[in-house]
Amino acid sequence: MAKTQLHAQISPPSDSTDPAPRQVLTPVVVANSKLWNWKGLRRCFSQRDGFILVEGYESPEQLLVHCQRMAPCVVIADQALLERFDPAEFASMVDYGRSVQVLAYGPARDDRVVQNLVRMGCMGFVTEGTSPAILKKAARALARGEMWIDRRLLTRVLQQLLFANRSPKLTPREKDILKLIARGYKNRAIAERLCISHETVRWHIRGLHSKLGLQDRLGTAMYAQQYLDDDTPYQNAS
Repeated sequence: MAKTQLHAQISPPSDSTDPAPRQVLTPVVVANSKLWNWKGLRRCFSQRDGFILVEGYESPEQLLVHCQRMAPCVVIADQALLERFDPAEFASMVDYGRSVQVLAYGPARDDRVVQNLVRMGCMGFVTEGTSPAILKKAARALARGEMWIDRRLLTRVLQQLLFANRSPKLTPREKDILKLIARGYKNRAIAERLCISHETVRWHIRGLHSKLGLQDRLGTAMYAQQYLDDDTPYQNAS
């Protein structure tokens, strides 16, 4: 792959009487071969708009090392490439956007997929077929240290992060129910196991969702596996 020589700054014209401030360019590394061949890409990320475009669809490890040398920079990487990384290693290398700002690019958005990408350290997500204007806005937002994610989804991710870093006060009964949910028990099976009514189980689960900031059963089960002293994996028990 041909290497692109980067110039972080452009000097003002030599015939200028008053030295103009140098224009600082933001490197945009495109780690997606299809997107790199997109007809309007170079026009979208021109030097006139403050960008310098870099081809970068190398191996995953080489890509991030290359980007760290150019940091700060914005990387547009496709979802398939990002899923090849070890999440913890990726998060460490991009430093959650403080070193390398990653804009994920992929098929129609799946909330769970995007949440996983954010947890890895990606700062934004755009779907395939996004217009050039939106793609440029997203890259510019990341270059400013902002995120480019649907507000509803971002709110959910932040809520989960905040609740995960606190210790909600659960009653012994709530802990029992939470552990059984993690094991895949349905409400009626939980009621039979704990010798309580089906309606009481439902009431406790509503309270758990409120305390934990969760909205569904799968999220509740995942929380239990991560933060309770119970190593029983989730399985679809009846």
